Amino acid sequence: MKKYLLPKLLSALVCCSVLGTFSVSSIAQVNTPVASQKTDAIEINIVDKKATAETRSLFAFLQQQRKRSIMFGHQHETTQGLTITSTDGTQSDTFNAVDDFAAVYGWDTLSIITPKQEGDVVAQIKKAYARGGIITVSSHFDNPKTDQKKGEGMTGTAWDQTPAVVESLPGGAYNDVYKGYLNQLADWANNLKDDQGKPIPVIFRILHENTGSWFWWGDKQSTPEQYKRLYQYTVEYLRDKKGVHNFLYAYSPNNFWDVTEANYLERYPGNAWVDVLGFDTYGPAENNADWFKNVVANAALVVRMANARGKIPVISEIGIRAPDIEAGKYDNQWYQKLITGLKADKEARHIAFLLTWRNAPQGVPGPEGKNVPHYWVPSKREENIKNGTLDDFRIFYKDDLTAFNRDISGVYTIDTDIK
Repeated sequence: MKKYLLPKLLSALVCCSVLGTFSVSSIAQVNTPVASQKTDAIEINIVDKKATAETRSLFAFLQQQRKRSIMFGHQHETTQGLTITSTDGTQSDTFNAVDDFAAVYGWDTLSIITPKQEGDVVAQIKKAYARGGIITVSSHFDNPKTDQKKGEGMTGTAWDQTPAVVESLPGGAYNDVYKGYLNQLADWANNLKDDQGKPIPVIFRILHENTGSWFWWGDKQSTPEQYKRLYQYTVEYLRDKKGVHNFLYAYSPNNFWDVTEANYLERYPGNAWVDVLGFDTYGPAENNADWFKNVVANAALVVRMANARGKIPVISEIGIRAPDIEAGKYDNQWYQKLITGLKADKEARHIAFLLTWRNAPQGVPGPEGKNVPHYWVPSKREENIKNGTLDDFRIFYKDDLTAFNRDISGVYTIDTDIK
């Protein structure tokens, strides 16, 4: 049996493990877009009490799905690639490699906020949603304090490390600039609709990797309380001021080497502001056994924390670190090591999804003015065939614990009640 048929048979059993109840109608509600009886509605507790029915359903689906498999996600799944001939949302390196799309499609505010330097992606998002995919958006907001000085290196970009968190808050000198970013994002979200005119749900990842120091909102640029307030203000403004009701909100610091709940909570905005608990992690291509153990430990931590708080645990970014990729280093058992480690841990195996970064078609500028590789999903190129990384990815795809686009269904049709 093709693995993507299995969830259709097991959906209700998963629902049982979440709710402690079972009914025949719960099978139908996962796979058939028919309204369930009110008594069958799944009770959820999310940040936005006015969230659309489809957004609420997405949250309920993620809670169910993580009991049975780990969904694969890819940044710029259908808008960047090394083996695609179109960026219109119909092709991807993932599909060319394994005959299926990623289940989770990642994009960024760099495709939303003017000048949309990564290109407008609304049409591609609609296609991903139409095939039942899940959409997530990360935020690389320009530095509001220096964005008028853009043009030289990282100045004015998200990577400009000039502290600007306090100035971005209400009453701050650059609040209007930051608010301008949010206004554009809100207008985009409120106009992101399917062919029936219904808003498309998005998992919005606010100011990620805040425990590092390479962004203007990092731990050397802001205190925990300052960062928390900016995160909360972002949610508050989008939800309450701009009427965005198709977002789930994700918190995603870096992985921790001292893997404790206390460390994770140091800059955590609070349960009232977060739907999804994630972490971003990149490790070496070689001698990476300790890093893989750390990935599993961090995954187990967010699963425990999510279980205790009614949240969704994920690995919001993962991969070989960029300098190794760009130096041509690889590990042709990387995906197997990842899924084997997660699968062996009774907690870590219950993350909802993991997301790898983009496949930049031209690479990125490197030494001596030459472009160097910058991709995270092995493709059908000769290089990946010869070095064994494509076979590694295909083994990962075939694993019973992984889920791709065709493996999921009924994402947006679950009946829910808000606590």
